[in-house]
Amino acid sequence: MKKLSKREFSLLYLLTYATVAMFFFVFDPQGTSSTAYGSGGGRYADRVDSFSEYIVRNTIKRNVLNNNELSLLPILTKGYNNEDYNYYPDGYQKYYSNPILQTIPATIIAKTLKLNTEKKLDIFFNMLRLINAFLLATSVTCLYFIFCRAHGLNMEFMAPLLAGCSSGFILFSQNLYFASFLIIAPALLAATQLTIRGNFNKSMIAFLGVLYFLRGYEFATILALLTAFSIAIFTPGDIQTKAKSSALGFMMICLAFLISIMIHMAFVWADDRSWSLVDVTRQTFANVRHRTASTSGVPFPFSTKFLATMNERWEHSAFSISSSGLIISEFTIIMLMMIGLIIRLGKLSITERLIYLYGFLGYASWYICAYQHIMWHHMYDWYIFSLTIGLSFSLLLLLYGSIVTQHIHSMYLILQKKG
Repeated sequence: MKKLSKREFSLLYLLTYATVAMFFFVFDPQGTSSTAYGSGGGRYADRVDSFSEYIVRNTIKRNVLNNNELSLLPILTKGYNNEDYNYYPDGYQKYYSNPILQTIPATIIAKTLKLNTEKKLDIFFNMLRLINAFLLATSVTCLYFIFCRAHGLNMEFMAPLLAGCSSGFILFSQNLYFASFLIIAPALLAATQLTIRGNFNKSMIAFLGVLYFLRGYEFATILALLTAFSIAIFTPGDIQTKAKSSALGFMMICLAFLISIMIHMAFVWADDRSWSLVDVTRQTFANVRHRTASTSGVPFPFSTKFLATMNERWEHSAFSISSSGLIISEFTIIMLMMIGLIIRLGKLSITERLIYLYGFLGYASWYICAYQHIMWHHMYDWYIFSLTIGLSFSLLLLLYGSIVTQHIHSMYLILQKKG
């Protein structure tokens, strides 16, 4: 029988890990759900943000089923104001606030496969949801796996559980609007390349950033910080070397953001060439000021109502194994990280400092830069928590768990020698 090579063995491990995490994403034994823009009592496929997912679905249906109305821009169907997300071929309006260009490759595939009925397209969307879940499961478990290998940790077997039990990842893993694996992709690429060859491809980081932003602009600060963080912890050398490399990755994401804006504006102009540059800019960024520089419809920062809202959010599940099993709230995770930080204060390695810094800074960044957006869409807190504090907590668990097990093993060897 042929033995597996070390590389083949690692790939088999990763595939197994991703499959385990995907099981949690798809079957959700934890029963994780949101009531805001969720499934509409079971009418719609997504359990956390059907409002956004059905923009993608209905745009693809319009492109495939109505050949006379093909365009690059997404649509809102006429029932949206009444929380009816079903497809209607008439009475829709164009949606300019985000490019949502994942509809284009999906449309091409659907047309190639001749999926010319709503029923066939719905089956196609279910397949896309499963692919999204698998790609996110693979991305997160690979990132944890590489972290363990690069830092000599023996806890890599925990990777699929840490990914699969994260409430935010469970909720957003299949959503066709967010395509969540894209926000991990630049960080994962950087981690892989830095571990293998000691540097990363700047152009590819920018390219993956463009792919993410052409999906949508939400959580831009987290994408930039996560990419910079990944580069920092996997770059060999002292803190200055890590900082320079990290800053370069951050700038690549900023460049990707600017490129994406220009592409988005070009698509808006192509839709109606009678518009001036001012008109195109106004249509493209109609909601930016409202989402980033207003408190319309949401509690004022640090008011009593704000504190009550955050208290409610932090009571949400951050990690869970089952609906009746171990459930750890966001507040508990924050407290555990604070306790860990205090205990390790003065003994923190560079890697630990970066993990703590990224977790808290990343989480706060979207509240600072897009306050109205995150306070209005309360279910997004699950997502950004998983991508920031939740991810940092997972890395710390892998790191400290390995230290503890190595210490126990050393004690066992000492006792064995004495015996």
